[in-house]
Order: sequence, then structure tokens, then C-alpha cells
Amino acid sequence: AGADVQIDSTLPNSPSVIGRLRGDRPGPVLQLAGHLDHIDIPHETPKKESDRISGRGSADMKNGLTGIVEIIHILHESECRFPGHILVTAYGLHEAPHGDSAGLNHLLRQGVKGQAALVFEGPCDGAAVMANGMAIWNLTLCHKEPPCHELCTQRETFELMEAAANTIEALAVKNQQLKKQPKPYPLLPPESVFVGQMHCGDFYNRLSASCFMQGTRRWNPGKTFSTIQEDFRLLLKSLSLPPVISAECSWMLVGDSYALDGEEKIVQCLRQAFEDLHQKPLPLKGHSSVTDVCRLVNSGKIPAVLWGFGTDTGHADYEYVAYEQLVRSCRVALLTVLYYLHRS
Repeated sequence: AGADVQIDSTLPNSPSVIGRLRGDRPGPVLQLAGHLDHIDIPHETPKKESDRISGRGSADMKNGLTGIVEIIHILHESECRFPGHILVTAYGLHEAPHGDSAGLNHLLRQGVKGQAALVFEGPCDGAAVMANGMAIWNLTLCHKEPPCHELCTQRETFELMEAAANTIEALAVKNQQLKKQPKPYPLLPPESVFVGQMHCGDFYNRLSASCFMQGTRRWNPGKTFSTIQEDFRLLLKSLSLPPVISAECSWMLVGDSYALDGEEKIVQCLRQAFEDLHQKPLPLKGHSSVTDVCRLVNSGKIPAVLWGFGTDTGHADYEYVAYEQLVRSCRVALLTVLYYLHRS
């Protein structure tokens, strides 16, 4: 498309693409960012239809990457008549649980970042300036006695199923408490603890010796991952499980919370571009899912905002992007880039 391109192959099986398109005079550096990987779930064969392209990753987020390439192509064909330069970063290892954000984190540690960033996924009906943090918790309950037939046991102690049921109940109570807390961030949904799966036992008439649970914990800005872990530890401690049952918990941080000032230049440029093209204001909003903005803001220490190309079908059984949405979102993104680069 016209940019100078470097491939960073530091991470095994997950290279990153770094592109730079330099303007015709000095100015700011704007980063256009997106992830290359998609969820590892089967999908029908990709295909072009009359009004859409379908296939795994089409909405999350090959559509946004296409927008980045189109913007670079247009500005290159226009002889780069803009100040500063555009930095493109495309990386893998984004999608949890296989991805741990190592791709973007590696680039940030190397100093590969702009003065601000536009991440090409997320909403297309608002400027997301804050998001909840999210981590996956994995809890294993174990009984010290081995499994046995239900009629052959001499156990008169606290059984594993009862411990699991009490744990689920405690987590449900905690979730309701979080929902009732005051909302310091009205643009965001309340904090939550969610149980996504539980596996206990392996046969209909055996007393099980282990139970595995997994779920998520989401939190508002102003809290740290370590405080969330400690809060969960205290909840488990409050269950007062008997000595015959142990509880071990591990975590995977998917993304931390963040809150951005709505007056940041990149946010204002996005809102102005949208309003100029659609003749209506673009509201500030919060975002529920984890995106790479949290890493750019927290680790990269730069302002960043989302702009989506149609992510409603991302991760769905039938994933697709509409051509009309690609064009509409790309126009807003291109004008945002120009506004940012030309404003001192």
C-alpha cells in the first residue's frame, strides 16, 4: 500500500507487522493498531456475497485491518501531503485464552508506539473512553480421599459436591453485591463475578475427589488486578472449607481497566470526524469487552481510542462484515487520521 514495512519475528509463530508512512513535513506520530489472530473456533469456508464477506475473523478483526491498509493506500496515492507520520502495528496473540497479548506488549517494550493510537475494532456508534478490566479465574477443589463407589464410602465428612455448591452460592451472592455497589463510572456496566463452567465427578455413582470451576471477574477503573485477586482469596477463605477439602486458584489477566479523558486530542478528532460526516454528535461511551486500548493506555502510556468496522458478529457461528460498513467506518477513520495529524 506504500508504507515502509518491517516484520518482527521475535515471538515464535506470531510475527508482528510494523509499517511507517511518513508525511512531507515534521509532525506527530499516530499509531493505527489491530490484532492479526482470531478465535480458534471452526467456521464455514470464507466467501464473498452480494453485500458481505463471511468467514472466521472477518468481523474480529480483518475488517479493521483492511481499513488500515486502505487508509495507508489513499494517503500514499495522495503523495503523503500531511505532517508527521503514521505507524501501523499489527500483531498476534490477542485472543484469550491462547493469546496473552505478548505481541503488542513486546512492541510496546521496544518503544514501538505513537503519540496516540486508533485501534480498529469495537463500537462504531460512540467514542469509547473507558473499559472494565477482566481476568479469568480457575478454581480447583480437591478432597483428600480418592474417589469411590457411593455405597462403599465410610465418609462422614464434608463432601466435595456440597463444597462446590456452597462456593457457587457465595460467588452468586458476591455478584449481586457488586451489582448493587454505587457506580462511579456511569458509562460502564457494574463489576461482576461470573461462573462459566463447572466440572465435578466422572461417573454417576462415584464420589468425586476434584471439582474444577472457571469464570471471569470484571472490574471498574481505579482498582488493580492484585486487589481483585486478594478480594477473591478472602471470599474463598470466608467459606471455611473443612481440612479435608483444599482450594487452589490461578488467574489469567486478559486486560486491565482504564479511563481516558474525553478531551484527549485523538478522542476529539474522532468525534469531530464522525459529526462532520454524519451530521450528528458521536457520544462518549464505555466498553465492556477487553481490547488493546487497555495495553496502549496502561503500558504504553499513550491516549488511545477504539473505532469499529462492524464487530457485532465477531466470535459468532456465522461471522461476517458488510461492505457498506467497511466504507462507512473507513471514511470516519481516515478523516480522524487527517484531523489528528494536521492539528498542532
